Amino acid sequence: MKSEDTVTKLTDRMLQGKLAPWKAEEAALEDGLTAPENITAGAAARRSFIEAKSGQRFRHIVLPDQPYHTAYRCPNDQSLWTLAAEDTHIRCGMCDTPLEALPEAQRHKPLVNNYIGGIEDYYSYAGEVTVGGDVKKTFQNILCWGPGVGHLGISVGCFKLNKYGPIEVQVSDWGIAARNLSFVFDTEGDREKAKKIIQKKLPDVLPKITRDHLSEWGGEIVDVDFLYKQHHGDRILHCCFYSRFENHRGHGQTSHAAGSAKLIFDDLLKENGIACRLSVVGMGRDGDLKPSPRNRRGRYVSAQQAIPVSEYEKSIGRSIEEFFSYIELDRQGVTEEIGWPVYTGMGGEIIPAFYRTMKNNPRPYLVSCFQKVYATIRGNDLIFGVELPNVEVGITSSPEGIIPPMAREALRICGITSAREFAAALAAVTLGGEFNFATLHVQERMYTGR
Repeated sequence: MKSEDTVTKLTDRMLQGKLAPWKAEEAALEDGLTAPENITAGAAARRSFIEAKSGQRFRHIVLPDQPYHTAYRCPNDQSLWTLAAEDTHIRCGMCDTPLEALPEAQRHKPLVNNYIGGIEDYYSYAGEVTVGGDVKKTFQNILCWGPGVGHLGISVGCFKLNKYGPIEVQVSDWGIAARNLSFVFDTEGDREKAKKIIQKKLPDVLPKITRDHLSEWGGEIVDVDFLYKQHHGDRILHCCFYSRFENHRGHGQTSHAAGSAKLIFDDLLKENGIACRLSVVGMGRDGDLKPSPRNRRGRYVSAQQAIPVSEYEKSIGRSIEEFFSYIELDRQGVTEEIGWPVYTGMGGEIIPAFYRTMKNNPRPYLVSCFQKVYATIRGNDLIFGVELPNVEVGITSSPEGIIPPMAREALRICGITSAREFAAALAAVTLGGEFNFATLHVQERMYTGR
């Protein structure tokens, strides 16, 4: 069949570096296919290309029979509707009038740019990125579509950065989980006695809760800290347990471990005649889905690249001082809006898209969306980097929920086989998007049509 021949041709050209993956639909038209058949062929060719690059097959991230959208107009209220071609409800969502398709030339486009599959979540290809440092690997970047996620821009950014060698990543050895216990007392004396008794009992408690809840998943308690607080007459004692895991998220197991410790401590306080008015799991003190500079959970990762200043100045067409002026005005703006000097640029869109793609359970967008973009001069090089201080992720399933088949497939195709590799790939992709984003802005090309 003509379309099958075209897919083979396009795949070969991509593998030879003669065709950019995002130009597949255009190339299919040039090969004689008509719309929307060219869209189907373009997506199929990208899938074949990625399979060859990754050594993995697509099975669960399916390509629908009609992998494109159709544009309509409501004849009643003139509203425009862009619907997946497989959507069978071709009526206006506001007045329920049957929709009319736009003229043929405007009717069909890919579901999303660089589309490669997916029915509810639309997966796109965003090039590849090579990292060095703590993790040495080349990742195939696939991301779920979401508002503001420029897959082509990420692909371009990664390509530009990799011209200067692998992106250097630094990743912590373990991911940290935390769970906090809180006790309320009426007197300072009772609070002080309780703390001393709990501290004395910890050497017996920690091995037990580790054995019962953590060791099966490769986890261990690495620290327990205490904090005094007061609210009017309430004397509060916080007791926070920190655990660490290599490839498991560990949130649920740490929560149950702390809950087990709570029961032991409650009995201990009663036995010693200490009046504890309230004993609860106080989640507010352990950073549970609360991004902040005090967040004490997740895995640290950074990614940076060294770029000769002279080459970058030539690329942007202006001095490096003007680039730093852009970085500073952007930093100031975000700092003033959210109140602390760790800020979100493209990462606020890329990171959730990455989590949606991999679907590691759960998908904690908030915990991992804050980042720090930094730039400095080292010798004759511009150092451009991102830090993600609290990427909360595990690569294994857990009692909290399984990782679905399409997510496991996405991990395999990307090349991620550990939680550290997840963090490294995420940081590198974020860096690529931020680099392209900053470059286009300082060139005055972003959103201007230049």
